Amino acid sequence: MSDQQDKSEEASPYKLEEARKKGQVPRSPDLLSFIMLLTFLMTFSAIAYPLASVLAAHTHWWLGNAGQMGSGFGFLGEQGGYSLRQVAYGILPLIGALVLVAILTNLLFSGPVFSTTPLKPDFKRLNPILGLKKVFSRRMFVELIKVLVKGALFALVLYYLFQSVLPRLLGMATLSPLELPQAAKQLLMQLGFTVLAVMAAAALFDIWYSRREFGRQMRMSRREMKEEHRRREGDPEVRSKRKGIQQELLKKASALGQVKDADVIIINPTHYAVALQYRPSIMLAPKVLAMGRGLQARRICHMARKHQVPILRRPPLARALHALARIDSPVPESTQTDVARVYRWVIALPGNKVLAS
Repeated sequence: MSDQQDKSEEASPYKLEEARKKGQVPRSPDLLSFIMLLTFLMTFSAIAYPLASVLAAHTHWWLGNAGQMGSGFGFLGEQGGYSLRQVAYGILPLIGALVLVAILTNLLFSGPVFSTTPLKPDFKRLNPILGLKKVFSRRMFVELIKVLVKGALFALVLYYLFQSVLPRLLGMATLSPLELPQAAKQLLMQLGFTVLAVMAAAALFDIWYSRREFGRQMRMSRREMKEEHRRREGDPEVRSKRKGIQQELLKKASALGQVKDADVIIINPTHYAVALQYRPSIMLAPKVLAMGRGLQARRICHMARKHQVPILRRPPLARALHALARIDSPVPESTQTDVARVYRWVIALPGNKVLAS
């Protein structure tokens, strides 16, 4: 098998990111169906009694006043609209919960994805040969098997369930109107959670299969990996960015060696560190010998303690210098007043390097 067909290598992060930009991410419809049904059952169990009370009250009113409303459509329309609004308010939490859960499920499973690529017209979709390939693809075969297995499981479970609940179902005919809603709710919840158990098994399989199938579709041949590497290495923007990062790292590494010549280290207190030097005879303003954040800041402080360079906590100044200053360049004009205050403190120290120079 040629390199073009033998896609045995895992997809590169770059290819996965490009696929995400096109809206191609693993999806699990069965997981979404399971979560939606679970949300429906839990929300419905919470709102069933209030909703039934609203429906019963409005039904009672309409039946009780059926012969007294006359033929005027104005009153009927007003009262009908009021009844519909009350029912809608009762159902609104259920709709809101379903919409919210659908969004969160997709975000948690696939991550945030926004792409207009699937909306663009693609005439390849009209190709009958490609359409036949999709119909007889491995994915469609697995989907067919899943549908058949789920259908058989649902039929089997519902058959045994109805056998067990049939006496209760027939007995509901003898219940009073007050007892009927609670009995119907219990029966519906039992039916729903039984179906939910089957859907949970289907969702677990679908999660595993959808991720595995997506990974298989994204696989690359060795030739594709070489072409991608060559294409990315040849990208001037990527090369320029990489070169800039390398130069910045080299400058920071070499700057550590100059910490021993600094007059003072400005810190914040562990996040940022900036080493300053001032020689009045040859400099118009203090300059930055080294600076860094995180690990680099800790290294600067370690070198300063090793060579007995004073360390001064000035969080706002440390942040400003780190954001605005450049290594081997004078401190920015906006920070010179604060730096001058620091150097008044430095000059007051015995054995300082400023006056010694």
